[in-house]
Order: sequence, then C-alpha cells, then structure tokens
Amino acid sequence: MRIIFGIFSVATTVAMVFLGLSLKDAYEESEHWRTRKATLENELLELRKEVESHSVFLDRLRRDPSFQDAMARKELGYGKPGELNFRFPKLESNLTHERAEP
Repeated sequence: MRIIFGIFSVATTVAMVFLGLSLKDAYEESEHWRTRKATLENELLELRKEVESHSVFLDRLRRDPSFQDAMARKELGYGKPGELNFRFPKLESNLTHERAEP
C-alpha cells in the first residue's frame, strides 16, 4: 500500500510540475499576444489619423481651385501662361564641395 501511495505521490508531483511549466508557457504566450495587440491598436490609431489627414487634403484638392493651383505649382512645377518658371537642381546635402589644390 505504501508503494502505491509513493508512486501516486511521485506521479502527482510530476504532473503538477508539467502543468506548471505548461501554464508558464501559456502565460508568456498570452503576454506576447497582449502586447502585440496593443502595438497593432496603436498602429491602427496612427493610420486612422493619417487617413483622416489625407482625406481632408483630397477633399480640399477636389473642391478648392486655388489649392489645386498651388499644388500644381508646388508639386508639378506648373505656372500660369506668361510666367517665367525657374527650376534649380536640388543640392545633395551629404556632398562636400572641396576643391582639389594643384
């Protein structure tokens, strides 16, 4: 009887250790998915704000002729008839303009 009780106690202890380790893994996975969910919710909020700002821009571009004109001038380099448009090349900020000395 004592042997059966000992075997039962050892089996119960092993089962409890196994369940404890499984519970620890499940908790860690749950925490991972909880933080992932929070990150995705923050990204979603930022993207919704971006969509709102883009929709305001597009709505203004569709309805406001003066804004259309300003954007065509700025982005496409357009001008009104009779205007002179000067276009300058964009300078690279990381280039150094050193002169080689002879």
